[in-house]
Amino acid sequence: MTTPSRGGDRSAIQIAGGIRERTLAALGDPPTTAVFHQIAEEIHLCCPRLSRFKCVRLAYGWTVEEAIERFHAMCDREQIKRRGLTERSWREWEAGARPDRDYTDLLCRLFETGPVQLGFARDYTPEELRRPDGGRQRGTAPDLVTAAAREASEHAERAETSEVGDSALERLRTQVIWLSRRYVWESPLPLFVEMRALQEQARRALERRVHPAQAGELYFLAGTLCGLMANASMDMGRRMPADTLARAAWTYGRIAGHQSLMGWARGMQASVALWDRRYEDAAGYAEAGLTHLPRGQGGARLHMLRARAGAMLGWTREAEDDLLRAADAREPGAGDELHDGFAGEFAFRPAKHAYYSAVAYLHLGRPDRAIDQARAALDLYAREDRQNRSYGCEAMAAAHLAAAHLMEDDPAGAERAMAPLFDLPPERRIDSLAETLQAARPRVGGSLADRLEAFCASGLPQSAARALPEAPVHEGGVG
Repeated sequence: MTTPSRGGDRSAIQIAGGIRERTLAALGDPPTTAVFHQIAEEIHLCCPRLSRFKCVRLAYGWTVEEAIERFHAMCDREQIKRRGLTERSWREWEAGARPDRDYTDLLCRLFETGPVQLGFARDYTPEELRRPDGGRQRGTAPDLVTAAAREASEHAERAETSEVGDSALERLRTQVIWLSRRYVWESPLPLFVEMRALQEQARRALERRVHPAQAGELYFLAGTLCGLMANASMDMGRRMPADTLARAAWTYGRIAGHQSLMGWARGMQASVALWDRRYEDAAGYAEAGLTHLPRGQGGARLHMLRARAGAMLGWTREAEDDLLRAADAREPGAGDELHDGFAGEFAFRPAKHAYYSAVAYLHLGRPDRAIDQARAALDLYAREDRQNRSYGCEAMAAAHLAAAHLMEDDPAGAERAMAPLFDLPPERRIDSLAETLQAARPRVGGSLADRLEAFCASGLPQSAARALPEAPVHEGGVG
């Protein structure tokens, strides 16, 4: 057997990804098994050197590790004893080896197809009998019409039946909204555990028979939970998982056709890139988000993120333009389901807007304006009720107020701004707060510097590292 070169294999995988993305983007509804098999067939036609088994996996967009996880999940779901499936065996099958009869049956179950379609067997049916009419002559056309009518009727009956009740879907939606709102005032770590459990619940529901409208809602809720987990990951200092989760949120939003989720997710990626000092990436993500969400709270947030990125890149005029556009985006009647309906962590209320303005002005070298905006943010937060008073953003506003005072050579003002922060318990000391204060530490001295060092050394990232030990990381994407 001829093995394709590494470069050729990468090229084929890129082609496969392009076919999958193009096909899924053209769908009006969530993809069915038939759609994935169609994608696999097109991949095989374009990349005949790839085995049919690999083409099917690529059609689903799974890595080998993800495929094995789904294999085990299927066994659990169907109450089949787990097999000792390894990555090595899977890759050997993709390279041309054939699994035994037991594994062949299970893999056919996983992909809802037969061994011929997976490349594990040959179809010896004469070519003329493989035609849609089964080799019959055109004189039997009325039978085809009858068959088509029967097939359509049977499919409609199956589509009419849902295994997920409306009340269960409504309960899941309510739980997600409640999580989003609790995130504003509760510690992220225990909430992350709840988010993950609900996300698994949404994924399991999607594996059952549901109406198309229910599937759209489930994809939206799954994406919303990915977004919340991305935010929590950032607060715990886990930026790579945060970016991955934000990208998943965008994908779910695209499948659901939910523009506000797609825009919010691009904003989350922009935020991750900002803290990673990938400022051009941040500007690009924010700009991409604005194509989905140009107005309302979500549009204002994206303009502010692009303003912050522009300020760091020295694009002064562009950053100042975005600051103005962010204010203009808040026009009456420009609300959306996510930012105004779910609200909570997804909201971009005036207090948070003012805090983002303070950060942008700080990076533009305007500490005077930064001080005004940070004070405005803190004043607005002080007047908010509990469900809208984000302790994390309020702390960040105070930290940037301290940084602005230090730029103005006012250490006393900086110390006053920092004073309330020392009362935050460790599980609420989010990673970005510690990073902001660490940057200010060289500019203060004495006991304040020591207090800052102790404060930053004991926070949410350290608590999360103890409570959630890192799992092994599998690098790379689908391939």
